[in-house]
Order: sequence, then structure tokens, then C-alpha cells
Amino acid sequence: MRCVGIFLVCSMVIMMAQPGEGFIHHIVSGIKQQLDEKEDQQDDQQDDQQDDQQDDQQEDQQQLDQQENDQLLE
Repeated sequence: MRCVGIFLVCSMVIMMAQPGEGFIHHIVSGIKQQLDEKEDQQDDQQDDQQDDQQDDQQEDQQQLDQQENDQLLE
């Protein structure tokens, strides 16, 4: 019986709220903001991984060039 009473009171509070006071909008916008931040973090991680790969490739290329130069000098 308590649950029914609590449910009815909460339902009336939600129904009596003015449209501008709706908290559902706040919940939805909060979820949307969290999802956007998560996507931004994933994009940043992908960019960091690509940068790391490019740096590694450049270092490898420099090592290969150095080895070729060393072989030519011998």
C-alpha cells in the first residue's frame, strides 16, 4: 500500500509540474552530454594512437636510414 501511495504522489508531482520545470529535459540533456564527452574521449584516444604510430614509423625510418648510411660508409 505504501508503494502505491508513493507512486501516486510522485505521479501527481510530475503531472503538476509546469512545462518549463520539467526535470526529464535535464536528465536527457545530461545523458546526451555524457555521451558526447565519451565520444570526444574516444576520438582523442584514436588521435593519440595515430600520432604514436606515426612517431614510431618516423623513428623506425630514421633507424633504417642510419643503418643504410652505416653500411655505405663501411
